[in-house]
Amino acid sequence: MKNLILILFLFIGFNATAQLNLDSLNHVWLEETQPDSSRFKAIESIIWDGLLFKRPDTAFILLQEFKKFAQEKENKKWEARALGIMGVYFINQGNFSLALEHDLKSLKIYEEIGFKEGIGHSYNDIGVIYKNLGNPDKALEYFTQALEIRLDIGVMTNIPSSYNNIGVIHSIQGNNLEAIKFFKKGIDLAEEIGEDEEMINPLYNVADEYYIIGDTIKALEHMYQSLQISEKLNYKGGIASAFKFLGRVYFDQRNIPKAIEFATNSLNLAREIDYIWEIRHAAGLLKDIYEFQKLGLQALEMYELEIQMRDSLNSEDAKKGLIQMEVEHEYEKKELLAEQEHQQEIFKKNETRNYLIAGVSLALLFSIGILSRLRFVRRTNGALELAKNRAEKSEQFKQQFLANMSHEIRTPMHAISGMVKILKRKEHPTNQDTYLNAMHTSSDNLLVILNDVLDLSKIEVGKLDIESIPVKPAAIVENVMQILKFKAEEKGLILSANIEKDVPSLVMGDPTRLNQILINLIGNSIKFTAKGSVNVLLTKIEDNLRISITDTGIGIPKNQIDKIFGAFEQAEESTSRSYGGTGLGLSITQQLTELQNGKIWVESEEGKGSTFFVELPIIATVGGATGKELITEDNLKSRAAALNGTRILLVEDNAFNQMIAQDDLNYYIEDVKIDTVENGLLAVEKYQANDYDLILMDVQMPLMNGFEATQKIRDLEKSAGKENKMPIIAMTASLLKSEVDNCLAAGMNNYIPKPYQPKELIGPIYEVLKKNTIA
Repeated sequence: MKNLILILFLFIGFNATAQLNLDSLNHVWLEETQPDSSRFKAIESIIWDGLLFKRPDTAFILLQEFKKFAQEKENKKWEARALGIMGVYFINQGNFSLALEHDLKSLKIYEEIGFKEGIGHSYNDIGVIYKNLGNPDKALEYFTQALEIRLDIGVMTNIPSSYNNIGVIHSIQGNNLEAIKFFKKGIDLAEEIGEDEEMINPLYNVADEYYIIGDTIKALEHMYQSLQISEKLNYKGGIASAFKFLGRVYFDQRNIPKAIEFATNSLNLAREIDYIWEIRHAAGLLKDIYEFQKLGLQALEMYELEIQMRDSLNSEDAKKGLIQMEVEHEYEKKELLAEQEHQQEIFKKNETRNYLIAGVSLALLFSIGILSRLRFVRRTNGALELAKNRAEKSEQFKQQFLANMSHEIRTPMHAISGMVKILKRKEHPTNQDTYLNAMHTSSDNLLVILNDVLDLSKIEVGKLDIESIPVKPAAIVENVMQILKFKAEEKGLILSANIEKDVPSLVMGDPTRLNQILINLIGNSIKFTAKGSVNVLLTKIEDNLRISITDTGIGIPKNQIDKIFGAFEQAEESTSRSYGGTGLGLSITQQLTELQNGKIWVESEEGKGSTFFVELPIIATVGGATGKELITEDNLKSRAAALNGTRILLVEDNAFNQMIAQDDLNYYIEDVKIDTVENGLLAVEKYQANDYDLILMDVQMPLMNGFEATQKIRDLEKSAGKENKMPIIAMTASLLKSEVDNCLAAGMNNYIPKPYQPKELIGPIYEVLKKNTIA
């Protein structure tokens, strides 16, 4: 970024104390009775100080008039000047070949008339071109020649910029100390001749160089000096750039309040003066800061602003390129028309030759059309690529925000739901049951909402995977009925399930998603049914497994049936107020069904209840496949009994989570022995000093996180030649697939979600220990 800022300073004239009066200059230029010298100076000022960097298309048109006027007056000096400014115009367009062509023409004229100051300007501009072409050696050669000429003729005001340019090249070449030497020469000379504005850029650059070599104190000293001069001259562009630099330094030092203060000030000031370049980079800095703070929404907002400014800059570049192309096209057209007129004369003498020339002309016109089309396609493809990148980056921020939200919400939810469970199972006055049950239900509802949002996000980006493993449909229905029977009993509802005999005992499918579909649909029926019953029926219809859930609830109006499967939709606006919920459950259920090549629909009559139908294709199992055993209340107890006397190291930095895990383990496992530590570093020490059956490892911890601790333990096992590795189970508040994958990649054997159900705690412990410690 620095180098581009430097080049902008090379070109943009800076006079903070005077305002250009374009009207009066324009009057001088258009008044033919004015002296030629006055008219030349007027149009140069109009173009250079007024239009070249703000309205380049208008400036280019005037440049042609400028050049034409100089040629008519046979004034070589001003003709060369016009060519030189055209070179700057084409540099800004990114057309360095045309820029070099014009600057070489300008240089040749200056050399012919012996105008050394002009020669110095040409050498300087040619150096800029080679710098942009990625040839710093050639650029340094021309910058050095420009400096030598300027020193020779004693034009002191141009010398600081020459020192600065040479410093830029040394910086590009990695010669930081040499770059600092030249920047300081520019600073000292500008200070000596009283040109404060010429000090701003080299002060900025020398601060950057000091920061690169690690001298932050000197970097800040010079940047504050640059800022002070910019403020003195009220040069808001320089102030915005300095603020941004200081924001970056403080961010690197992780002084977040200072970083945000300077970056925000830079952004606000850049917006005030419509400094698109600085808006873009200030927004980029704020994006990095917010991303570091895990503030996904703010980071996304700044990223979108950064992209908007980048697109704006690209749009300006495209506009400039289009103007240039149109100008070139006009020249080509004029040449072709002249050629055609010439051919008309020849036609009278040689008709055959005329046909040939006409064919050539048509071919040339066709070629121009093809060229224009290719340029258009390239521009369009470029815009599409930018849009694609922007969408991908926005999705990345969205996923990061959801991951952070999941972790930050699940952690306190785990504490709340865990404490409520502990209170419920300990002795307490019976009149507290109402409150404890309300707290338990509320925490469960919050968890459902959070899971729905995360699932919807995964589905939207195609990152929700569907398994295909042996499944026992009847067992899953039974398990869901066990989970939801208490909710039905609380409302006095009859909850029943019937499974017809022709339903296969084992099919291929995704047990987790089938369980989720049933939980959503049966839970919905219970929620919207005040009295009566909810019945679940599992049948086989041709090659499909059909699930129907019938309730005697409020029903759905006919004109709302098509609406209920939309995200965040419910049949009536009052529904969410009366019954709660986000309206995500049915949308997710529909999408989960369709991901498994199934279908879902509803039949309902308002006031008389509803029946939801789900059909999933039956895929037969192969060979001796067996379905995964579901953990019921009975086998949960038997598994817990098999863990008696287990020695567990609990690694958890949150005191509440420690308390919950210890209480749950002591409640379910007799004679369990638990040691606790607060971070991965202590966990490794405990592992080396004691003999444990299992480690329960939190993921996010200070000093050393769970991933690093697990890797360290695996390295110790490897160096000791141990064949039996320590079972390590992650305990994580993030259930994103990437987090789970990271746990397994780090060498962990399984994971337990936070918050967890009892089976989600005991099940993984039983699974990883049964081969080693359970007979």
